[in-house]
Amino acid sequence: MSLTVVLLAGLLSGIPQQSGAPVEPDQPKQTRAEKQPSQPASPPAELPVSLRRIQRALSQPPAIRLLEAKSRNGRQIYRVDVEGAKIDLAAILGRDALRGPAPYGGMTHQEFLDLVTPTDVRGYAAFSNGQGMMVAATSIALQWAVLKAIDALKTARDDRARERAQKEVEEALEALRRARRAAGLPEK
Repeated sequence: MSLTVVLLAGLLSGIPQQSGAPVEPDQPKQTRAEKQPSQPASPPAELPVSLRRIQRALSQPPAIRLLEAKSRNGRQIYRVDVEGAKIDLAAILGRDALRGPAPYGGMTHQEFLDLVTPTDVRGYAAFSNGQGMMVAATSIALQWAVLKAIDALKTARDDRARERAQKEVEEALEALRRARRAAGLPEK
């Protein structure tokens, strides 16, 4: 009721109030030729609103003062207070709408691969489980043996290079000793 009064008061605030005179609906102006006293006055049509209730609501002091409530651009500001139950999303969608897994969508990448990859070329498809384990074990053993052989080769190469370097140093020292003897210098 108070919301209706406030809205009607805001809408009718620009219309000057008449003291005690009933508010009549706007009727088109008639010329003197159209006004004839011989015609009986027809009763006004029923309005969908009660004018008495509107007059009673307008006769009370306004709930808010509209003179002070102005925005920067000069327009009036109207505030509305709505009282009612809070609408909950779960009430609209249902109790179990926010629970459970998401609905299934498109296929996963693994499902696509299973679809387009022939069975014969998937993993160890050509072997049984026992044969697949044997192939995997021999592959791992072979890889380990190859890595050990590469390490041994590197070590042997390093050992030969070390022996060559040691032999070269000894030959240089022997050449130095001979040169000292030839020069007549004592050996150290």
